[in-house]
Amino acid sequence: MLINLFGLLIIKNKFNMKTTENRVNNRLDTQLYYGINIWGNYLIITTLMLCFLNSKAQNVKQVITISGAQFTNLLIEKWTNEYSRVNSDITFKFVKSSTKNRPTDLKLTVNPSGKSDVGINENLVNVGRLAILPVTNEKNTLFTKQLKNGIKQEELKNIFLHNEVSLISDGDKIRKGEPLYTVYTQTPQSVTVKVLVNHFGLSTTELNGIVVTGDDKYLIESVLEDSTGVTFSNLGLIYDLTNRTPLRGIKIIPINLDNSGRLNKEALIYDNLDHLIIFLESSLNKTIPTEDICLSYNSKNNNPIVTDFVNWVTISGQQYNRQFGFLKTVDDKVRAFTQK
Repeated sequence: MLINLFGLLIIKNKFNMKTTENRVNNRLDTQLYYGINIWGNYLIITTLMLCFLNSKAQNVKQVITISGAQFTNLLIEKWTNEYSRVNSDITFKFVKSSTKNRPTDLKLTVNPSGKSDVGINENLVNVGRLAILPVTNEKNTLFTKQLKNGIKQEELKNIFLHNEVSLISDGDKIRKGEPLYTVYTQTPQSVTVKVLVNHFGLSTTELNGIVVTGDDKYLIESVLEDSTGVTFSNLGLIYDLTNRTPLRGIKIIPINLDNSGRLNKEALIYDNLDHLIIFLESSLNKTIPTEDICLSYNSKNNNPIVTDFVNWVTISGQQYNRQFGFLKTVDDKVRAFTQK
């Protein structure tokens, strides 16, 4: 459109110059002609400028800010990328944390209580589920019995929360001075810790182990570098997301599903990520720690773009959860929003 208007301006000037030679014969007519011509050019230039400014305004994208996405970084990136494909005017910005002075539009978290810990105006919408499992270094021989028969709930609690050694029978030999095992954990504020302590109904003050700060993947890296290491993490970090099998260098300590002290055929689910996820989504078994993942936003802001994205995640975005080691939401009370 801009090119057409520029062309119109050039043609108009050339035509007017020819007309001037043929028809303008006195000074008064010449002054009148040039006055009209200047105003005509002014109107065309003004129109060009308005078209340019309008085009710039249409290219400005609206931004949705998201915090707390570290533990689901691959999944939330997939959600935002797919949403942006069909909503090209929307872009996303990830920030480390949301503060009172600089709140983000959305916060991704787990909330064991089912109630907002931010404020009465916060809406919580379940968008998936997170499951965690214990893992150890593949060279660690202390957990041989548990790797074969599965680990009981009390044993799991003793390792990560009470620091009690109950894994070794009287017949086992222990070399003097060598650690039995080294627990790696995270800060009480981390998502995986919240899932674990809530599973046992305990507090974070009873947490045991060496605290590893930063990204959740550092827990796995710590265990890979320590033959005595043991930790817990979400499925997306302990399985190869391409091959759908446990990562090389670690062994998943299977949780005994019926707490009987031995694994049945049902427990073979741990060898494959998809089998495990399908089991967790369809089973009422509560022995494996799981928790809802929530998107939290302030209902008072009344931002239709944020609402539409949350709605998209609860409907269209669920198809990507399994790909990255997360479960689909099973909340029957997922809020219904009006799709664009």
